Amino acid sequence: MPRRGPDAVNIDRSAIRLTDAILGFDTQDLGDALEAIASEIGIRHIAYVRFASDKECDSCLSTAVATYSRAWQTRYFVSGYVHSDPVVAHGRKALLPFDWETLGPDDPAILAFFADSIRHGVGRNGLSVPVRTGRGGQALVSFSSDHEKPEWDRFKLGNMIGLQKLAVLIDSAANRNSNLPPDPIRLSQREGQCLTWAARGKTHKEIADLLDIGFSSVKVHLDVARHKLHCMNLTHAIAVAVATGVIPPQAPL
Repeated sequence: MPRRGPDAVNIDRSAIRLTDAILGFDTQDLGDALEAIASEIGIRHIAYVRFASDKECDSCLSTAVATYSRAWQTRYFVSGYVHSDPVVAHGRKALLPFDWETLGPDDPAILAFFADSIRHGVGRNGLSVPVRTGRGGQALVSFSSDHEKPEWDRFKLGNMIGLQKLAVLIDSAANRNSNLPPDPIRLSQREGQCLTWAARGKTHKEIADLLDIGFSSVKVHLDVARHKLHCMNLTHAIAVAVATGVIPPQAPL
């Protein structure tokens, strides 16, 4: 992936891309747009989450879009990290941008979570920007990189204002082009089982063997689930299913 210098970067191209999406001129999938923006500004990943309005559930998300690898998304799901992710937990209450290194530097569980994320390619550094909307909504945009710490510190110093602007535009684009279904989605038992096993990293053949059904049946069940969730691909369907509770962490099979 191309890398720019650690100092101030030009966000104009990324801002135009997001503005076009907000205005409806660009129908590019938000995940693809975030990948392009991450490359343009010289970082590794961008993640966007919108918190559910239920104040009783700090870990509930209504939208989750990220450029992370499928391996990390699967690991995140299987490990139930949505309930213990320190970035999500802090981001729900934060008003100002925060660096991930400030989150429980002496907490073994938090250190283990970040070590696991680094092993799965998330990046050694992270910065999250809370977004508050006029309707009382809450969202969080996270930027991660593999810069050495001195470079990362200069990157943050030179780009904090630009990253905050991008965070607001990403939230607006997500609201404009949200692919999440507006009504509760109900999957059949087989659709839920196939999607859950897929989230755990199983191939179509492995799912067929586990459920004692045909390979083609697995494909049909996953395709139907994907269409019900209004998703373009299987990875997106898994992320939406987990974020909306269609597939709860450690779902029974």
